[in-house]
Amino acid sequence: MRFADFELQIEKIVEKFATSLNVLSAIWLASIALLILSDVIGRELFDSPIYGTNEIVSNSVLSILFLQLPLSILNRSSLRTTIIYGTLGQRGKSIINAISYLAAMLLFLAIGIGSWPNMMEAWDILEQEGSGIVRIPVYPIRTLVVFVSFVGVFVCLLLIYHALVKPEDFEDD
Repeated sequence: MRFADFELQIEKIVEKFATSLNVLSAIWLASIALLILSDVIGRELFDSPIYGTNEIVSNSVLSILFLQLPLSILNRSSLRTTIIYGTLGQRGKSIINAISYLAAMLLFLAIGIGSWPNMMEAWDILEQEGSGIVRIPVYPIRTLVVFVSFVGVFVCLLLIYHALVKPEDFEDD
């Protein structure tokens, strides 16, 4: 297998995986919207709220965000100022892209490494949030943050490679 074929295969796998995470986040978001709607209807019409809605929603927001990040980064959908970037040539843009993705990679790495001890402790004690009737497990959310952070590191590495080796991939930016 040639390196170019291997590279293309890796890119396809990463894109499919990032797309799958994004689809999962969309399904999760739709489910949360239905939960909130059901809670409001139950609360207002039947005086019977769905217990645990607040805890589920508060834990879901971070998860949904993190699930969307890999595809957003891969598609280069991040906000960027073009004051300097727009005036540069292809090489200058590729250097700025590489530096930007390096910074993002280091941020994801810091989040992943920094969250690791809390995730391990959460699994050890089977951490839960909430009081009273409903207790929501937090350890899967902590695991998701760590896992997606490391996926983000990999996506950023792929984009750093493209910025430095294949700067023409960024010509549309």
